Amino acid sequence: MTVQAKALITLLPSDQGGLPHELPSRTQSLVICACTGEEDSRLSRPFQAAITADDEEPLTPGDRLHVVTIATTDDDAVEYLRPGERFRLWCGHDVGSGIVSRRLI
Repeated sequence: MTVQAKALITLLPSDQGGLPHELPSRTQSLVICACTGEEDSRLSRPFQAAITADDEEPLTPGDRLHVVTIATTDDDAVEYLRPGERFRLWCGHDVGSGIVSRRLI
């Protein structure tokens, strides 16, 4: 099963620990680190995912509120990628963050 969601992401600028260069509009170079909204859930869960910019523009360090589609085949993602859930973007270290706006069917 493929889990898909729309999200808004913000990437840290390069000089603040973000990526050193832009990524193509469709990339599998970033890992989603998501937490559930459950009070007893403190651990984040990493997911390999394809992230595609809806405007087909590259993902550039310093981007703010870039609309993307996230797709992952990890079945556990259903519990984590729910509307309103926040996540971190990771590429060896945190390089940005995002929030899920809606799930796609």
